[in-house]
Amino acid sequence: MTTVSQSTANRSMWAVPMAKLEGISLIDHLWNRLSGTYGGRWLKDFPDMQSIENWKEAWAEAFDEERLTPQDVAEGLRACRRMSPEWPPSVGEFIRACRPDLEPEVAFHKAAAGMVARHNGEQGHWPHPAIFWAAVEVGAHDMQHCSYATMKARWDRTLNEVLARGEWKPVPAIVRALPAPPLTAASRAQAQEQMRKIGATGIMDQSGRDPLRGWKRIIAETQNPKGRRYSPGVVAMAHNALRLGTDLGAQA
Repeated sequence: MTTVSQSTANRSMWAVPMAKLEGISLIDHLWNRLSGTYGGRWLKDFPDMQSIENWKEAWAEAFDEERLTPQDVAEGLRACRRMSPEWPPSVGEFIRACRPDLEPEVAFHKAAAGMVARHNGEQGHWPHPAIFWAAVEVGAHDMQHCSYATMKARWDRTLNEVLARGEWKPVPAIVRALPAPPLTAASRAQAQEQMRKIGATGIMDQSGRDPLRGWKRIIAETQNPKGRRYSPGVVAMAHNALRLGTDLGAQA
């Protein structure tokens, strides 16, 4: 079996000698693993050392561009052994095998499940932040209610655009609204007096606009993944205001 040693042509992370690999680089180690897996079918494309050097430089460059990690590459090797045991992969096929969750259809279903979880107040499982941000750009409603067949062109385009950015903010944590504090007789009387002053004893003020529209907007934005984030205290105030508005409207 032909093996290769550490190359100096490409000094990316993948070309740095590793003590735990007996002094060879990650890209050399990968070449040796692929050679051992596919034997002659792999070696036929490398008639000389220069062809091997060209392969290492091209694959290391692709890995850097895609920001692959050694763990990603280990997953890619396992996937290739399972799904393509006879024929060696191209660089594009290997990169896709490294990140199966980023295949568009797989990513779509992960995103749809994640959006449903967030709608229910849970964080959701997001294998890659690009999946979350692509789902946000597509929109929570469409992600939860449309099939992949319907969304394929739009989703694939959006996911590819987000992945091409190369850097992604972390998936934001769900902000759980605190339960509204119980209303005491004193706080209810104070709130009723304040709402009377702003014209809330009738559901509409003199301009015909809902005086509770600001509080309603706060609640709506907290339920929208792309909406503005408010402190738990403000959210609790909004819930209280809406409860009082309902009570006073019934009494009017």
